[in-house]
Amino acid sequence: MYGVLLVDDRDGRVLAQFDNAVDGLRTLSELEDHDPDLARALCLVRFDGSQGSIVGTEATTRLRPLT
Repeated sequence: MYGVLLVDDRDGRVLAQFDNAVDGLRTLSELEDHDPDLARALCLVRFDGSQGSIVGTEATTRLRPLT
C-alpha cells in the first residue's frame, strides 16, 4: 500500500489523499498559485508498508527564486 497525504502543519488535519506523489505535488503547486499563505502551511506525507513500518514520512523542499 502506498499513498500521499496533504496535511495541514498547523493542526495536523489531513486535507486530501493521493495515490501518488505527482498528484500531491501538482495539487500543492496549484494551491500555491491561488493561496500562497495556505500552501506554506501544508506538507505532503508519504505512507507505505515497506520495511515493516506502518507510516513513513518524506520531507518536501520548495525552491523559490530570490527576487
